[in-house]
Amino acid sequence: MNEPLHYLCSACLYILLMMFIMAVCFAVQEGITRLRRLHQIPCSRCAFFTGDYRLKCTVHPCRALSEEAVNCLDYEPRVSPIAVS
Repeated sequence: MNEPLHYLCSACLYILLMMFIMAVCFAVQEGITRLRRLHQIPCSRCAFFTGDYRLKCTVHPCRALSEEAVNCLDYEPRVSPIAVS
């Protein structure tokens, strides 16, 4: 008499387990996508980036080091100083 109930509970348990595994996979994929987007922020390589926590960027201080800065129109690559001997 308990066999149909046993199979039903087992099936529900496996379905819940699969749903949990799928949710974890989707969360990991979303995290990887967000991380790739954050690695596109060019602020640390910009000439206007100060490195000071009070004023991160002299042109766009509110957008510095955020996702809004990914396609910054004022981005200027930092030029390394020339050593004079």
